[in-house]
Amino acid sequence: MYGLFLVLNDIYKLDRIHELFYEEEVGATTLDSQGIGKVLLDHQVDVPMLSSMRKLIDGRKPYNKLIVSVIKEEEKMKGIVARIRAELDDFKEPGIGFLFVVPVMACYGSRLVCDMDQDSVSDKEGHAFV
Repeated sequence: MYGLFLVLNDIYKLDRIHELFYEEEVGATTLDSQGIGKVLLDHQVDVPMLSSMRKLIDGRKPYNKLIVSVIKEEEKMKGIVARIRAELDDFKEPGIGFLFVVPVMACYGSRLVCDMDQDSVSDKEGHAFV
């Protein structure tokens, strides 16, 4: 299983990104978020790394969207990542957002229970999945 995290600064792309998840039959949750870089710049904190980002961040909306998804199959994860990268022009525009994927070691609270200690995935009734 994989955890996909997309920080989307261009919120005008949000509806299209949601459509991609729907088309790929992948669930996702979208949260309002704000990067600490914007907060530091708003408070005039002098951080050398942030001074070069000031032009990218100034004028942009201060909030972004965090899209989180847990995806069971590697191929499905690769498919949605490819489509997101294509939709966002492979992140070529500075500040459009960023995407990362991490392995999920355990997952509870959904229809599936995944526990790497038991090296299995099952539904809540205990029926194993391959």
